[in-house]
Amino acid sequence: MEIKYRIASTNDSSEIARLSGQLGYNVEKDQVIERLNKILGQNDHVVIVAEIEGQLIGWIHAHGRYLIESPPYVEIGGLIVDSTYRGQKIGKLLVERCEEWSKLSGFKEIRVRTNETRIETLIFYEKIGFKNTKSQKVFNKELIVY
Repeated sequence: MEIKYRIASTNDSSEIARLSGQLGYNVEKDQVIERLNKILGQNDHVVIVAEIEGQLIGWIHAHGRYLIESPPYVEIGGLIVDSTYRGQKIGKLLVERCEEWSKLSGFKEIRVRTNETRIETLIFYEKIGFKNTKSQKVFNKELIVY
């Protein structure tokens, strides 16, 4: 079983949507296409997919974050591995590919945010070398567009 890692394309949209649904993020193929078109055109974003025999089994999205109060860093925006393939180091290898991209892009730090209710995810990131440095609340406000 050879796993191939490559940069995503809009041709991966159906599978990215399918995998996203496994973690409760119900997104349609057309929405993924629209978002990927914006993301893939930016030099400070990367989406890497993992596939076996042409079937997508995971993806990671990371992007540069630029804040006034701290040095630039990369943030993992999403990481999903097909439930059938979890526990086989595919997520770890996706993160490693993302770390390589981050270094080549000149970043010196990588961060990730995760919901504290996703215990397996917390354990995963700690196991591969991430340290929990902050807990916070997220506030949303929907905007009415006229």
